[in-house]
Amino acid sequence: MAKRTPPKAQRLTKARQWALQYDGQHIVRAYRKRFGVDWMTAIKDLGEIGALDHGKLLQMQQQEHERLELLRRQKEERKATEWLEEHKDQSDQFFFIVGYTSGGVPYGVTWEEMGLEPWENSADID
Repeated sequence: MAKRTPPKAQRLTKARQWALQYDGQHIVRAYRKRFGVDWMTAIKDLGEIGALDHGKLLQMQQQEHERLELLRRQKEERKATEWLEEHKDQSDQFFFIVGYTSGGVPYGVTWEEMGLEPWENSADID
């Protein structure tokens, strides 16, 4: 069963005592594990209780924003790749590619024949 995160006020009260006793090198990682919160919450909480100085706090927040942005871009790229894999039978010219000639030229139903603009949602077809 997943660890339930305590309410913020209760968590910060416990965190003040915990931070005084903590003597490791990775306080944010340990805080996350101890209180079951995400990186940004851990960074914010530790900043609120004074366990991180202001400069370190800003640096860690910036790093976390960059990490989340990278993950978002990777997810978008993965979705785009998956979409292209699913739609191999389409191109900018053809709505549906039926096959290829012996010379390698595609043939099939064009977007114009379908009454659509390229990559327009085909669910709009009556």
